[in-house]
Formats: sequence, structure tokens, C-alpha cells
Amino acid sequence: MEMEQIDLSDPKKFFSELVKKALEGKQSNFEFIRDLEMLKVARLYKIGTRKVFRVFKSLHKALIKVYAKDVLTDEQKLEMIMSIKQFEICCEYYKKECAIAKDMISEYKTYVFSGHILAQLFFNGVRPDNECVDYRKLPWKLF
Repeated sequence: MEMEQIDLSDPKKFFSELVKKALEGKQSNFEFIRDLEMLKVARLYKIGTRKVFRVFKSLHKALIKVYAKDVLTDEQKLEMIMSIKQFEICCEYYKKECAIAKDMISEYKTYVFSGHILAQLFFNGVRPDNECVDYRKLPWKLF
């Protein structure tokens, strides 16, 4: 999860930055969550990307409805088709970003509940490098 500084004071600029980031297509990398603070950040990131995904999805659906009406009145424009495709790309990008955040949270929960709950929750420990393996794919049993 890359943290970039985006100016939130201007909504138009903020929206254009979201679109620009999605059109670049560079997805975030899967990272291992090492402590509870990183877990909080990952949860906030997941919530944020889900909200952004929903915004682009609703814009995509609205533009398709407008384009359908334009087709019936024979007034369709190339800009509308390009905007529909652009919002479709944005939807897919933020959907994948949300999935990456979900995977990170899922892996950390599996790590914690596979025998590291005391160290992580009660002693506020930091996950060492040698334990940064994908615990979702390891075979383990509770008993």
C-alpha cells in the first residue's frame, strides 16, 4: 500500500487524481502486516478503496443509462463511450486494490490465530521477518 499525498481541498483535483492513478494501472503490492497499527491502516485502506470503487461503479452505471438514451435519440458521442470505458477501468482497478487489502488482512488474521495471538495482542509485538510467510497457504491444524 503506497501512501501518496493528495490534496483533498479541491474535489475536482482529488477525483482526477483517483482517475489518473487508476489509469496508470500500477497495483499495490501485497505486504505482510507486522503489527496492530498496520492492521488499522490496512482496514482503513480497504474501506476507502471500497467506497471509491462504489463511486466509480455508480458513475459507470449512470453513464451507461445516459448513453442508452442517447442511442435512442441518435445523439451518441465518442466522449461518452470513452468516459464509460475510463470508469470501467477505474472500477476494476479499485476492486483489485480492495481485494489486495482484504488478502493482507486475511493473512494477518490467519497468522495471529495460528499461535501468535499473545505476542500480537497482549504484548503489542512486531512480527519478525522470519515469520513473514503466507500463513493462509501453510498447512496447520488447531489440534
